Amino acid sequence: MKLSFYNRKKERRKRRRLSLKWKWTIGATLAIFLTFSIFSVAIFVGFRQIMFTQEEENFREILFGSSTRLADENKITDSDSTSLSKSTVYSAFHPSYFPDAMELIGEYDQRNATFEDSGNYEDSLYAKMNEEDVIVRVYTPSSRLLFESKLGDFPFEVSSEPVIKMINVNGEEGYYGVTPVISDETKQIIGYVQVIDGMADYHNMIEVTIISLVAMGFAALIFSGILGYLLALNFLKPIKNITNTMNDLRQDTSSTSRIEVDEGNDELDHLSIVFNDMLDKMQKYIEQQKQFVEDVSHELRTPVAVMEGHLKLLDRWGKDDPEILDESLSASLQEITRMKSLVQEMLDLSRAEQVEIHYKNEKTAIKPIIQQTYNNFKMIHPDFVFNLDDDIFEELYVSIYRNHLEQILVILLDNAVKYSTDRKEVHISVATDDREVQIAIQDFGEGMTPEDAEKIFNRFYRIDKARSRHKGGNGLGLAIAKELLNGYNGSITVESVLDYGTIFRITLPIYKDEV
Repeated sequence: MKLSFYNRKKERRKRRRLSLKWKWTIGATLAIFLTFSIFSVAIFVGFRQIMFTQEEENFREILFGSSTRLADENKITDSDSTSLSKSTVYSAFHPSYFPDAMELIGEYDQRNATFEDSGNYEDSLYAKMNEEDVIVRVYTPSSRLLFESKLGDFPFEVSSEPVIKMINVNGEEGYYGVTPVISDETKQIIGYVQVIDGMADYHNMIEVTIISLVAMGFAALIFSGILGYLLALNFLKPIKNITNTMNDLRQDTSSTSRIEVDEGNDELDHLSIVFNDMLDKMQKYIEQQKQFVEDVSHELRTPVAVMEGHLKLLDRWGKDDPEILDESLSASLQEITRMKSLVQEMLDLSRAEQVEIHYKNEKTAIKPIIQQTYNNFKMIHPDFVFNLDDDIFEELYVSIYRNHLEQILVILLDNAVKYSTDRKEVHISVATDDREVQIAIQDFGEGMTPEDAEKIFNRFYRIDKARSRHKGGNGLGLAIAKELLNGYNGSITVESVLDYGTIFRITLPIYKDEV
């Protein structure tokens, strides 16, 4: 019961887990959106500061510009006065352009309201004073109101020094300012200017900006989500290809499916290349193992059948006949010897296919091994003439394991001896260039046809099976030599003329120390 509950809990946890695609999508979306948001906030803060500074400059221009204009006008109209008059204010501001101010002008000013000056509206101070949210008031030193550009309920505070502060204007932040009007002649306070600025343009612009940024934020969120999803798909494409390839191989181990590698040179492309190389090697090993099993089962069938036949013969009646018993035991021992030789050669072939893994950094001095093999065959086969033509005059190393090079030379020289029945002569020549060493082994024996020369390196291939069996061959020697040379990036070729002899040529790369 507990185990079942645990399994269900584990299954629910597994279902809740997000896939890598969606994790990358969400991550990329958040990264893009946060970048946009930070950039937008920075722009908004900077824009708001610029607008706020501009509003403050406009407010100061209205406040101090009005005070300066009233002082200048008073100097012209009534320089000795201790207080501003309506006529001075009228001359400075022309109240006819301010409808709410007309109630304060009185009959005197109504009679003089015929004054027209189209240039007043082009005056920057008039333009700023006429803004919807700006109220300008003028007071006498005794706090009597002389002029009000717009109606409004804001208290007046007397101050001998300019005062600028923030107040609440219709629920929004606004500027409030009072400054005295100083007479140029008497240097006395002759009135006060009060300015209230609701900063409607500023608040409207900020509101529009916020709405625009929010709208762009939603658009950016959608765009970043789509872009993040596309980026995740692009980044995960190689991983998806790897997964699909692995699924193909899981369903069919002999599948040749491989990952498609793009022309890019990033880490995922490199991973795909390495993965394909690994699959190629695994496929090669699987095919080699399959080939090994098929070859062994095929080649062991004959000796096993021969031994089985002789044992059945002995079991029936041959054990009482000394001649038949002798013949059967001799044949069975011969087949056992052949089986041992076959198994050993198959193991050698299997190891030869893996030299690039186990012996890839091996090196061998070429002259001593050539000389040793040459001397050994001269001693073993005194009835043969062996000629060695060695053109290497310095110590030279080739990229191959010493035992493997000796094994290749023994295979080729052994074949030369086996198939040289009339002219018992073998030539060995060694030469080199800047990159590789060339070794040629020539005999003057039976030779082979071009058709046989094309197949001579195939496993278990024998030109004349009866002749090869009599000479003790299993058809694996040349296959082993070829696999060994391929593993060391070498090569082997054959030139032969029937009844005239054969030349085997092998090449091996010269070993060079890695710097």
